[in-house]
Amino acid sequence: MREQGSSSTRQSRRSPQSSAPQRHRSPPSRQGGSRHRRRSPSRSRSSSSARSATPRSHSPTPSTHSEQATGPPPTLASLLQHKSTNVLPTAVVRFQAGDSSFVLLALYDPCAAVSSISASLAAQLKLPALHVGDDRVCKATVASKVDADLRFDVLLKIVKGLQICTPVRPLGDSVRARFANLTLANDNFHRPSTISLVLGADAANHVVTEGFMPSQNGLPMAQSTIFGWMVSGSCSC
Repeated sequence: MREQGSSSTRQSRRSPQSSAPQRHRSPPSRQGGSRHRRRSPSRSRSSSSARSATPRSHSPTPSTHSEQATGPPPTLASLLQHKSTNVLPTAVVRFQAGDSSFVLLALYDPCAAVSSISASLAAQLKLPALHVGDDRVCKATVASKVDADLRFDVLLKIVKGLQICTPVRPLGDSVRARFANLTLANDNFHRPSTISLVLGADAANHVVTEGFMPSQNGLPMAQSTIFGWMVSGSCSC
């Protein structure tokens, strides 16, 4: 009996050892779980890359706006003259200063209080300047290319950055042909030119002569001067 009891006791003591191998079977399930966890980073990377790619396709870049912009912004003159073109009265004159004589393109502006010349043109012609208060002025004689006896002295104010362009765009040859029977002060009045010499109201009595051609059929008008006929006004042809 003691032997049987001792044997059963030994078996009961060994029974925990017989269940021990079952405890060692759990690691495979952990390995399977680890394999499942290893796949998760790839999925997170794919989802994060998809999220990062989405804004790139819809977000505008500064270069997109710069590529859409074409040309300089419109000026006030171009906006006001989108249907017609304004022509300012100009004339080719003989300009004498001291012993030097030049042929220049001048603008006649009776609304300007005094005649003026750009500082760059005065320096190019080497005109002697005088100081009158805070202003710099120079003396010159302006003569007609049509009749050399028609001339007058003028005091010009030297102005920095004086540049006037007229017209803003070329006019057709049909506009030029409208005044073919006249001796024009500027044969190329219909072509854009940059002007740096302005004859103001102080020269009006010397410039304007009797004779006027009104505007007709959308063409500019013409005024007779000692330089020839000056064409000016709005042109819608």
